[in-house]
Amino acid sequence: MKSKFNSNIRILRKDFNISQLQLAKESGLGKSAISYWELGTDTPNAKEIIILSRYFQVSTDYILKMSNDSTPVYRADYLDCDMSVFNKRLKELRLKNNLSQCQLAKNVNLSQPAIYYWELGKRTPNAQVIVTLAKYFGVTTDYLLGESD
Repeated sequence: MKSKFNSNIRILRKDFNISQLQLAKESGLGKSAISYWELGTDTPNAKEIIILSRYFQVSTDYILKMSNDSTPVYRADYLDCDMSVFNKRLKELRLKNNLSQCQLAKNVNLSQPAIYYWELGKRTPNAQVIVTLAKYFGVTTDYLLGESD
């Protein structure tokens, strides 16, 4: 099944003049996963988006095509990331908007258990969900993922 997700991963990889294999080795991501993302048959999860953003030194918004600005952004020089900021920010945004997990789930057409597990840090959402949540709350994906304040 073809995903509707579209990203700038292939463009960035070509701009950096590296192969999928080289990107996989240097970032710790799977070569098959990179291929699937570029073909649009699968989507990276939130952690993988952060890794790509840091590797290419661009915003997560650019990776996810929510921005056309490919201006280099300083990112941590390490690729490993802690998803706890995402978990906290999702809950903070939900509470700030006076929403229960059920209400948020209904508003963005997701399941309440998924939101529950993301807030607990037990699961990681995919790229499409990150974009949906960022748009819903009117924030950048960088903010939601903890890559900016």
